[in-house]
Amino acid sequence: MSDTEVRAQLREIFRREGLGDSTTVLQLLSQLIPESLQEEWLDQMAEADKKGCPESFVDSLPRVPKSEISPSSSCSICYVNYLNDGYPLVVRLPHCGHDFDLECLSVWFSKSTSCPLCRDDVLSHRAEVDTSQVELEEDWGMYG
Repeated sequence: MSDTEVRAQLREIFRREGLGDSTTVLQLLSQLIPESLQEEWLDQMAEADKKGCPESFVDSLPRVPKSEISPSSSCSICYVNYLNDGYPLVVRLPHCGHDFDLECLSVWFSKSTSCPLCRDDVLSHRAEVDTSQVELEEDWGMYG
């Protein structure tokens, strides 16, 4: 099918149905976009989904006790005062000391690895566990 025919079909669909039949529109659009560009876009979307911090990192962030939260403190992401919630879940980033609502920061870290305020990469500050002095159990399978 030529580009002119695909465009004519798209015009007819939009004239007749608007955006209601998205499957047909997507099929026609895929004929207009070169396959190599479609693959590149799909790869970029897949890569974008992989970015962000692991959930275990977010879960390990230290919580700020309610007694340490000042009455004027608010989340820099949603701008809601922490103490408006009866049970605020506030976390502090260890490397820079910035505080955020846990729910907001979880969403942020699902797509990014930087502090929302200072943009410092939080994963580059993860503590390394020194395993050089660990004694290994030689007869591990003996009891199992």
